[in-house]
Amino acid sequence: MNGLVIITNKQKLLICVVALIFIVLSAFLITRLDFPKAAHTGSAKISKVMSPENENQHLKDILSSILPADDEILYENSGRDLIRKKSDVRLTEPPSSEIITKGKKLSYLFVFSDEEYLRPIYTNLWKQSFYQGWLYLPRKVISARHSLFTYSGGAGKVFDIEGQLGFYPNVSIDNQNYFNFLIYNFDLENISQLGNDIAISGKPAKKGVQIISIKIEDVAALINENRNITAHLCTPAGYEIDYQNIPFSKGSNRIEDFGPVQESYTESSYNGTDLSSLEISQQNLILKKELAFFVSDSTKPIYFQPNGTYQTANSPTETADIEEALNGFKPIKFSFLYNNKKYASPVYHPGWKDHYERDWCYIPRKMYLNMKRAYVLPPNKEVAADLLGELGFFEKFSGVPENQASIAVKNFSVSKAGIFEDNILLVGTPARTGMQIVGIDKKNLAGLKEYTVRLVTSDACEIDSDILSD
Repeated sequence: MNGLVIITNKQKLLICVVALIFIVLSAFLITRLDFPKAAHTGSAKISKVMSPENENQHLKDILSSILPADDEILYENSGRDLIRKKSDVRLTEPPSSEIITKGKKLSYLFVFSDEEYLRPIYTNLWKQSFYQGWLYLPRKVISARHSLFTYSGGAGKVFDIEGQLGFYPNVSIDNQNYFNFLIYNFDLENISQLGNDIAISGKPAKKGVQIISIKIEDVAALINENRNITAHLCTPAGYEIDYQNIPFSKGSNRIEDFGPVQESYTESSYNGTDLSSLEISQQNLILKKELAFFVSDSTKPIYFQPNGTYQTANSPTETADIEEALNGFKPIKFSFLYNNKKYASPVYHPGWKDHYERDWCYIPRKMYLNMKRAYVLPPNKEVAADLLGELGFFEKFSGVPENQASIAVKNFSVSKAGIFEDNILLVGTPARTGMQIVGIDKKNLAGLKEYTVRLVTSDACEIDSDILSD
């Protein structure tokens, strides 16, 4: 046969079957092997890929990036910078109504728009990128308080804006020829300019985001003097909801570097429990428990819901017809248990760190509270004091009488109150500063167990809402 091997068809079939069985068994065995996986900074699986020593340092670094090193009260000035003196907080507010009535209408483009967008109050990327300062609590509070942001600067600046906000629209932005504005929760109607002031007017919404662009040459042609431009987000009647100052050089038609963060944050030193005498593994367990008081361990974002909720049992489920309510509400008497129109809310208070185990430094809740202006105070005095403490409000006032319901109102000046169906309307004017605690006699609330408290302007715009329960 000269060494020639002849394979029959049956033998061929048998060989194929054996080979197939071998391949299947090999694949099964490979899947059972525990190969090392790639490390992702800040991920939930980080402990599986880091040595205990490296994880220990990593956790300490994250904790050190959240709170300021000094035990000082911090405020925000008109440039969204951190300051220590309350007196530096800008109190004056320009007449936005005059900009609307006397200013020139500006044309604009929508670069991006999503009416269903929900703004995140926490994203795991902030923890992953703690070294960028994206977990720094005073900065998170500042960003939460604003719904208008200038969306310009170099690639690094835009990257920082998007990272701080957890917003990634994936669009091309022209910063050479346009002013670009990012606006949350707003239905834009018109844009006007009077001198160095721009009024972006429309109505507040429960959700949505947009990026709009205005030609720099159109704005520069109307500027009176070489100083900052101020953009005002306002209601149709000109009540200012938010604002941002824009450094601009008229001579060169050049936008200076600006955005929600003006300088790098000051990293703190973590001053938690003394862990030096403990084993590394024990230290890591304690550090993880500590970190849970500041950030979520969820890999999914947490959002500010359109009905105003954040882990609350009750929430406004519908938006009332504010114009109808204003025309038909029954006026009720109210009193001010506290009233200071010049009160400036801090963006950091050392008391928060002292009570961090009560969630006073928990970033999702901190952002939620600072996106709001109305807070129904619980009837329990200790719980109410806890809420006011979370807001950084430690001023003395007479307290809430047992026969009254109370609502803390921040950056809004209430001028009258009324009831329409199951709504309590607090009518007034948005402001850049101020704190009021409004008391309403409970006898005015007989008949219903639950009311929606709404801060509204006279031009039928709802600024915020909360639930008052019996």
